[in-house]
This record gives sequence, C-alpha cells and structure tokens, in this order.
Amino acid sequence: MKQPTVTYFGEHALLLEWKPAIDEHTLSEVLKIKHHLANTCKDEIVEMVSAFSSIAVYVNKNVALQQFAETIKKELKKSSKATSITRRKVQIPVCYDVKYATDLEEVAEKNKLSVAEVIKLHMKNPYKVYFLGFLPGFPYLGGLDAQIHTPRKETPREKIEAGSVAIGGSQTGIYTTDSPGGWNIIGKSPLAFFSIKKDSPALLQAGDIIQFKQISKDEYRKIEVEVAADVYEIEEEVIYD
Repeated sequence: MKQPTVTYFGEHALLLEWKPAIDEHTLSEVLKIKHHLANTCKDEIVEMVSAFSSIAVYVNKNVALQQFAETIKKELKKSSKATSITRRKVQIPVCYDVKYATDLEEVAEKNKLSVAEVIKLHMKNPYKVYFLGFLPGFPYLGGLDAQIHTPRKETPREKIEAGSVAIGGSQTGIYTTDSPGGWNIIGKSPLAFFSIKKDSPALLQAGDIIQFKQISKDEYRKIEVEVAADVYEIEEEVIYD
C-alpha cells in the first residue's frame, strides 16, 4: 500500500494521510503505523488521533517539527516490517425492545422490512471500530448491512440517552454519553461506554471488532445492576493480525 503523505498540522503536529477510504486494509495500515510510532517515537509524541484514513501526530513543544517529519518518513518505511498487532473482539449486549428502540419500527418501515428482520440484519455482521469521535468514546463503526441504511432525522432530538444504539445513514453507532443527536434509535446497551473513573475511560478502541447480541428487558436490568456495581465481565477475546 502507498505510504501516507506527511504534512504540517499546526505548530506542533504532523498529519499522516492516506487516500480517503473506509476499508479494512486502510484501517490495518493506520493501526499498524500508529502502534509502530507509539513504540519508536514515544519520547517525542504527546498524542496520536486517528480517523478513517489519517493520523494526527501531536509532538512535544521542544521537538523540531521539520526534523521530526523526516524521522517519521523513515519510520513509515520501517513500519511495513512491523510485527503483528492485537485487537479485541467484544460482545455488546443490546435490548431491541420498544422501550429502548424509539425508531425501530420507523427504520423497518422505511426499509420495507419487519422489525425482526432489522434486528437480525443489525446483529448479522461483526463491526470494526475505525476511530473514536463526536462524543467521548463514541465508536465510528464499519459494516452495517446496506438493507438497513437509514437517513438521519431531519430534526435531531435534544437528548439521547447514553447506551442508545442507533443508525445514521450507512453507519451504526452507540451514544456513549447523554447527548443531542439525529440518529435513529433501534436499541440500547446497559454497558458503560465511557467513564472518567476508569484508567482507560473509553470502553472501545480503534481496531476493536464488536458483535451485537440481543438481550431481553430482564437481562438488560440484570446487566445494568452488575455494571453499576462494577462486577460485570465484558465478553471479549484477543485477535492477532
């Protein structure tokens, strides 16, 4: 794959950009290079923020940016020989009951499907977390079945509750905190997706693979209690790339 371009991104940052794409190969390159730079340039780098096909690299103020840009270009060539990276596959329980799925029937109607078919299609494929944004810990996911792509609402709601699972256009996502929003709510997860009390505040990370699992209202309440008591164990496994 062609190496990304390296350009200045303000006074203390560089921007690595690939050809715009939302695909597994580009995601793999972004993750591999991000992992490589974190290991080889940790003294110079303050933070890295990745998107679908880019990485913003923020550096210490005492770093000579022009010189560091040349270092980055050399490291990019080395990264092709980097060792494999690890990812997590995480199971996300979701209750699709009407109590938590305000727009599920509307999504079904717009796509000429039954509610059961929408739920089945939503759970069918594993989703890849491309990056986090919009809200703290909000996962941008790839993999939504085209049969349930649904336009965002013309008038956003003033408040969508944390944990709400929704569809917006060709993507599905999870509201990690209470927030205004215009996506179509089709369910809700009892998990806590963002907490400042945790060492790693965001539950999900770029590169994770998630699988939605349907649960009942009773199961939702049970997991909700366990999450509040910090005793719920996330179902996950490690995958090596």
